[in-house]
Parts: sequence; structure tokens; C-alpha cells
Amino acid sequence: MSINYYCTLFDTNYLLRAVSMLRSLADKDPTAKVFVFPFDNECYKSLEKLNLDFVQLVSLGEFESPELLRVKKERTKGEYCWTCTPWIIRFCIDRFQLEHCTYVDADLFFFSNPQVLLDEAKNSSVLITEHRYSPEYDQSETAGIYCVQFVLFRNDVDGMRILHWWADRCLEWCYSRFEDGKFGDQKYLDHWVTEFNRVHVLEHLGGGVAPWNVQQYEFVSDNHEIILKEKRSNKQFSVIFYHFHDVKIVENRLRFFSNYYSIHEDIYSSIYNKYSEFLNKNFHQLQSRHIQSETVSLILNDLANSLNNYKAIKSGSLSETYIYITKNGNESLQTMHKFNFPCSAEFQDFSFLVSLNEYSKDGENISGITIVPSRGSSIEFVLQSVSIIGLSLKDEKVECNLDEKYINKFAKGNWQKRKGSSFSFYSANGFLKLPISMKTMIDIKFNGRWRLISQIESAIEISKLSFSKRILKRFGL
Repeated sequence: MSINYYCTLFDTNYLLRAVSMLRSLADKDPTAKVFVFPFDNECYKSLEKLNLDFVQLVSLGEFESPELLRVKKERTKGEYCWTCTPWIIRFCIDRFQLEHCTYVDADLFFFSNPQVLLDEAKNSSVLITEHRYSPEYDQSETAGIYCVQFVLFRNDVDGMRILHWWADRCLEWCYSRFEDGKFGDQKYLDHWVTEFNRVHVLEHLGGGVAPWNVQQYEFVSDNHEIILKEKRSNKQFSVIFYHFHDVKIVENRLRFFSNYYSIHEDIYSSIYNKYSEFLNKNFHQLQSRHIQSETVSLILNDLANSLNNYKAIKSGSLSETYIYITKNGNESLQTMHKFNFPCSAEFQDFSFLVSLNEYSKDGENISGITIVPSRGSSIEFVLQSVSIIGLSLKDEKVECNLDEKYINKFAKGNWQKRKGSSFSFYSANGFLKLPISMKTMIDIKFNGRWRLISQIESAIEISKLSFSKRILKRFGL
């Protein structure tokens, strides 16, 4: 029986998810041999304790070259991992004289044997997978057409030509920003099909189901395999692997419910539920070997929490706050970010940092931010300062601090009462706009105070407003 060679990299923060990925892969593909590159010492020692028989560990001391160590100082931990992706594939093929090697992301989970995916590329040198974005989440222009999640290279002339080219490009530039048509290690794949020979784009829909494309599919059954149906074509297919991109660590717990992607309850109760059960099982096995890892909330509990959040928003005890980023002064180019924060009838301070990584396309610049402090609720909102880190129109890193004086002078929006930087919103969708002039926005920090206004107080205050003033405020004047 021939062996399928795989490789992956991760650090301690991904240990539980990565171990679950590895075990799911070995369970579905009994021929799997996986070269694992732990990216910190704690992760290496934990994997040594587990002693998985289908895994061969490669330490950073063995792997890192002087060229990689040079750029390591210039890049974030995530950017360096992206930089190293083609290099670990290249290392495996060169060091272990492999005929082929497939890179797999640590946050994948295999529900069926990936052999069917590898068979698609039996006459090709490289296999890549599309994001297959749903239209509402399409980030092809900035994040790339293809996803570096499951990438096969063969040790032949064409395969090595592409792999060496990719490794060299990532060494030159690999950052978590969109710049000159590049983004991380991923945008480099966009033109492989036209610029290189023997590159195969995966056709099987079950390779790469993910939060950004699952809206296109309907759940069919969950017996021995998970079967989905593509809505557009009515084509049924087995899920080979799912990319659990939106499973995040929150307060040392893995949380499954996505605040960004719209995912149907059937997908949560099948795909996500199986994953959470497997993670929970592996978590207890790690504990039994005295290996530290994040804890797991079972998906049903997570859904219950999300429903409780929804009820809390409806009752007014939890805000549903929206931030919109406007480009080129055109509100049709806005992107939205949603957050939930506790509300109280008494004033309470707030200070929250929002990491956006908003990357503008060529010819687009960020021109403003719009804050909807609490959609569906009446609220008194005191905005004391806004701090923004990003890139100027000249591509220079800048920190822009908007104080109360700036807010008082330039704020526009749909509020009913205002005193300085204190705004009262009695309408369901009150908003506050601030002009900004930047190319890229990375982080925004908001500081201030707010309180929930009761329906009775809101009604009394609205009755005091003149008809003309209400009309003017409705138009944001």
C-alpha cells in the first residue's frame, strides 16, 4: 500500500485543534504519514508525550535556515507561519526524498478519506483548492481566489518549479495585509493555473467546505458520511474536510458560534457538533497526559449561549453594536463589523479595541467610520476618544487620535439630543459618523461611557422634540 505524505505546522495555541485534525486524518486515511513542525518548545514537548505513531516531528532547530531566521525578526508570529508554509513542504520533499507531499491546515477536520481528492490530481504536479466564497462573503480580491489549506506538490520538474517560486516569494514578502496584489502566502496562488504547467484546481465540493461557502449547501444526511447538497445544482457530495476557521479561543475556551458568517442550524448540529465532540474527547486525553490545552464548550451549549445572547439583545440587557467602514465617501462600499456589549440603566465606562485589518483595493481609501451604538435600543452614548492605527495615504504607519474636540467638531449622524460628545439616541437605528482619511485601518479603540434609556424616558424625551428638529435629525443634520 502506498503512503500519502502530509505536513503541517502550528504552535501551542492550536494544539488541541491540530491534534484533532491529525487524528481525524489518520482515522480516515490509514496510509497517512504526517510531518509535524511544532512552532514552540512547549508544543514540541506535548507532541513528544503523545507519541503519535503516524507523526514525525521536525524541530525548529532542524528546519529553520539562516534566511528564514532573518525574516522571522521582521514578521508577526502568524506572518512567519505563513512564510514557512512552502518551506516546510520543500523541507519534507528534500530531506526525506518524498515523491509528493500535501500541506494541511491545523484547523481542518476530516470526515472522509481525502484519497478521492488526491486521485483528482494523479496526472498533475500541483493541487490547489478554491475558497468558493458565497457572494456575500467574497474576499477574492484581497484574500485570494485559492485557500492555502490543502495543497499537494509532486517531486517533479513542474511541481518543484512552482514550489521553489512560491517559497522565494514568501521569503521576499509575506505579511497580513493586502499590498500590490499580494496578501500573506495566499494571493501568490491566484495565477498559478495560467502561469505554470500541470496545476489542478480541485473540483470535488467536499474538499474545503468552510464558513465562507457553506451557505451554498443544504444538509442532507449524517450516517456514515456527512452529505450536503449544492443548492444551485442539486448535486450531492460527501464532506471530505471542513475548515473550522471561525472556531476561536474566548477566555481559554474554544467557541464555535460564528458572529460573522451566517451558518444554518443543521450545519451546527451535524458538522460542528461532531467536531466539538471529537475536540472534547481529545481534550480529556491531553489532560490525562498532563498536557495543557484550551477547554471545549460542546456545540449545543454554545448554541444555547448564542440564543441567550439573542434574547438579551431583545430585552435590552445586551447591546448589538455595529461599526461600518466607508471607502471613497461611498456608503455602498461599506464593510460591517458587529459586536455585543452589556448594557445598564446606570452609566458604565467602556473601552474596547477592534482589530479590523481593513485593506483597501487600489484606488480605494478609507474615508469614514459609522458607529451604531446599540441597534434596536435607546441609549445615551458619550464618546470620549477614538484611537486608530493604520496606514496613511502615503503607506506610512500612523496612529490617529480623535479627542472630544475633534468629535464635537466633525461628528454627524442621527441622534435626537447632543451635548458636546454626549449623544442621545431614541430611534432604533441611531448612528454617529466621523470622517477619516487613511489607506488602511488596522485597529480602532473606542473609549467612553453609555447607559440604556428606558422606553418611558425615551418617549418623554421624543415628545419634547419639535417636529422640524425631528425631521432634520432623521436626515442626519
